[in-house]
Amino acid sequence: MLQSAGPVITGHTSRAARRLAVVIGACLLAALVLTAAVERAGTAQAKPRADQPNIVVVVTDDQARVTMSPEVMPNLYTRMIPEATSFSDFVVTTPLCCPSRAAFMTGQYGHNNGVLSNFYPDLRQKKQVLAAWLQTAGYKTAHVGKFLNKYEEQDSPQTVAPGWDLWFTQLEKRKYYDWKASKNGDLRRFGTDDADHLTTVTNRYAASWAGRLAARDRPFFLQVDYYAPHTGPGRDEICKGAPKPEPEDVGRFAGAPLPDPPSFNQDDVTEMPSFIRDRPKLTDEEIADITDHYRCTLESLYGVDRGIGQVFDSIKAQGELNNTVFVFTSDNGYFFGEHRIPKGKPYPYEENIHMPLVMRVPTRYRDGAPLVTESDAPVANIDVAPTLLELAGATPCLRRDRCRIMDGRSLMPAIEGVGGLPETRGIALERSSCEYRGVRWDRKLYVAYSAPDTTGCVPGEAEMYDTAADPYQLHDLLPASEGTPNDELRVKLARKMRRLGSCQGIRRRDPQPPPGIHYCE
Repeated sequence: MLQSAGPVITGHTSRAARRLAVVIGACLLAALVLTAAVERAGTAQAKPRADQPNIVVVVTDDQARVTMSPEVMPNLYTRMIPEATSFSDFVVTTPLCCPSRAAFMTGQYGHNNGVLSNFYPDLRQKKQVLAAWLQTAGYKTAHVGKFLNKYEEQDSPQTVAPGWDLWFTQLEKRKYYDWKASKNGDLRRFGTDDADHLTTVTNRYAASWAGRLAARDRPFFLQVDYYAPHTGPGRDEICKGAPKPEPEDVGRFAGAPLPDPPSFNQDDVTEMPSFIRDRPKLTDEEIADITDHYRCTLESLYGVDRGIGQVFDSIKAQGELNNTVFVFTSDNGYFFGEHRIPKGKPYPYEENIHMPLVMRVPTRYRDGAPLVTESDAPVANIDVAPTLLELAGATPCLRRDRCRIMDGRSLMPAIEGVGGLPETRGIALERSSCEYRGVRWDRKLYVAYSAPDTTGCVPGEAEMYDTAADPYQLHDLLPASEGTPNDELRVKLARKMRRLGSCQGIRRRDPQPPPGIHYCE
């Protein structure tokens, strides 16, 4: 549904936005809020270069939080994190590759953008995406790496997705060696030599394009979507059935111990839903396989981190580090034996939805506010696009009357430490495979299942956790006796889940939703 958008900014106004507000002040006094927002969208391209930061976004694939450490990702920890805000309560609303990325690029839940499974053709308003909005605002845009699943089923492999000026994108079927890519619409093939490794090539293009773009006067948006540490075929038996590290990193973490949280190979599953209770304990052989997979994951991420360092170096060489916003995150997590789940990402437990988010915003784009190194605000992947649009002085519009209503909020209040984000905020969880709907609110999580699949989830079952008191989710609070505090919490969360499951936009920022639809939180 195409509508005029409300203002991107919620509870906060950046320096660039205030300057723009002065320019159109007469219009704001004479027009409705919605009309004013549209005028702002139309003038975004006129902003001077100094007011628009370069933006670099790095996204990994299937990276569990437990794999993120200074030893595995030294460049991330020494070059980005010390000057960034890390969000300790960041979740992805649909923990699966394609839906998670669609939420990032639209600022919308899957029930609004259409993507709740690994199928790009389901995306509604395909031209109304973050890259296109930044392009409209004057940015040069570049994509390197993986794009949304089944993109080629919507368009030919050579087609460049909407919004991208530069396009180097891996084509399916994805592999670490002997793979294909589209370079600005031309087919490129890579073989089985060391230099053909997917991460090596991704790093090479990302660093090269970062340097070229940083050398220009025009602001740029570079998104680097790594395939690592996703499981994929290689050229030999090294890390069989696991991510494939670059050749120089093979064996780098050969002695790394497998994490052993209380949820690992969980002893007591009597307080868990049936699809966990019915799982046998992991065998020694399965644990050995999980350990190998974990070590290969660490080794593959070391190569990703090498690329982060190379991109930093390219931008630094052009003197643009202080003009560049960096974002690091992952599309979803991965299980390494927690809750007796040997691998994959089938359920919305913390291991799969609670992801890293690091945003480095230079002082000049924080209005000089002191650095907030960590925020525990409840935030989600739908919030990244509104944040970047605010920084760029842009709106989610291609034309004044053709906009997307975003469900997320700008994170700039948290980054600047000025408040403005809800301390308790309901975030919807949703997925069409092993169909479930859920909500995460005030460190409580409630999920209800409605359709079975190969993962074994049972229609009609639900589970609920207090993740503050039970961070490893060992004690399902359901079923709860009628009238008890847990039952009252269940009723409250179920009601919130239903409201958020069809929500749209943010109150006082966006137009009133249609009848029967509620604002998001």
